[in-house]
Amino acid sequence: MKQHWIKLTTVLMVGPAMLSGCIIRTRPAYYGTTVTSPNVVVAGGGNVIAGGGYASMLQIGGSQANFGYVTMGPGFTPDPVSVNVVSGGAMNARNMGLPGGCIGWVTRTPDYIVRFTGSTQRLRFFVTGSTDTTLVINAANGQWACNDDSYGSTNPTVDIFGAGPGQYDVWVGSYRQGQQAQAQLHMTELDYHP
Repeated sequence: MKQHWIKLTTVLMVGPAMLSGCIIRTRPAYYGTTVTSPNVVVAGGGNVIAGGGYASMLQIGGSQANFGYVTMGPGFTPDPVSVNVVSGGAMNARNMGLPGGCIGWVTRTPDYIVRFTGSTQRLRFFVTGSTDTTLVINAANGQWACNDDSYGSTNPTVDIFGAGPGQYDVWVGSYRQGQQAQAQLHMTELDYHP
């Protein structure tokens, strides 16, 4: 059975900024370690899976994101790239057929899209904020990586080793239903963490 995806053509990103190695477009602001696959390490014991029925619940591979997107390649600067987001949404990741580490309340649309133009040894995603947040990531290879708590905090971290070119759809969830909080999503090739 073939699935057909309709791409949204409305571009909601504004404010492009050219940086060394990356282009960032954003929307206004209102709007121990476990190895789980040969290429993905999720700090704090999260999970990664490939395939599943959840793909119809979350918008993947599109061009629309709640807080914008970045196009960057290996050796990008500044490092880390950080973007302001608001966590949370009306959809419970726990009920999407994802493994136990994929939890939190998210929106259907990804919060941020990373378009990576090359390969790197490790691409790390992490969130900082004052509330309990989660990460749900659909990597360029189609695998899903999720995390709740890392490095002794309520901030999540996902490391993708051998990260290749393509699109990474990222959701910053809230652990508690109905909670939306200001947070920062960070992308790095270095050893930064929450």
